[in-house]
Amino acid sequence: MSQNRVPFNFEIMDAAGYGYYRVWKERRYLLKIAAIPFFIKFASTIAVLALELDENQLRQGLIMLPSMFAQGWVLAQFLRTLLMNEYWPMQLPMIPDETIINKLLNRARGIISSVLIYVLLGMLAYVVRYGLYEIMPSDEELDAAREGVKAAEEAGQVGGAAGGNFLMTVATLVPTVMAIGAMIWLFRFMWLYIPFAVLYPVKDYLKNLAGFMSSVKLLLLFFSCMAPITFLAVFSARIVFSLTDGMGESGDAIANFITIFIGSASEICVALVTTAAFAWAMRNFLPRKKETFLDFPELESRK
Repeated sequence: MSQNRVPFNFEIMDAAGYGYYRVWKERRYLLKIAAIPFFIKFASTIAVLALELDENQLRQGLIMLPSMFAQGWVLAQFLRTLLMNEYWPMQLPMIPDETIINKLLNRARGIISSVLIYVLLGMLAYVVRYGLYEIMPSDEELDAAREGVKAAEEAGQVGGAAGGNFLMTVATLVPTVMAIGAMIWLFRFMWLYIPFAVLYPVKDYLKNLAGFMSSVKLLLLFFSCMAPITFLAVFSARIVFSLTDGMGESGDAIANFITIFIGSASEICVALVTTAAFAWAMRNFLPRKKETFLDFPELESRK
């Protein structure tokens, strides 16, 4: 059954704060379920660099495929914890009845659906990056264009060159602005794995996120969740490189190894924080248990 649209209103900083708070609160549980997926991600990243595939987006996506499955599983389990108060592994009675079996089947369907959607979105992101890399002009093409403009100016065609530059700028700017607007609107689809974890219909999800501003708010929430962890990761990487400076090739190898370790850990942390924050932002329309999202001290103090 399709539901009526629920107003998509939330405080961005409250949602980001809940994301960090809940990840910290569940840190022992998350370390338990994310340890092996983290090492899969770390090993996959090492493989990409060792095979020199950092500029080949499609092959890079294939190498990172096991990592995406593992990380998707962690996020799906975390979503079931956030929305349904379920923890892995579930404690079952000695003789489960029909209700327990149906609950397990529903949980399994949600987790599998969420993981598959997460992997599909991840692979789609690699395909989009590959497409953008292919259509972007190369350095040689840009140099040739500059040389053409310079030659026209030297030949006394300054006015014509200027007019051509203006028309070229307008012709490039309009599609660019439209593409950026379309990408911002499509940003809501990056989080489809969240409603799939609780088998929430896509049609209702898109109905509740109708309007351009919904994607803008989600984008701002994403940056609010990502920025602190990314800053800390970059700062830590710079410290590592400064400490290994002057140690030669061995120092560079150690620094790169530690930096990849830090980067892999920060990416999983960002994924966990944003998942908790986005689930909190969507709590008014997603299926969930009544006792969920009542543990945030800041929100309790406002009641």
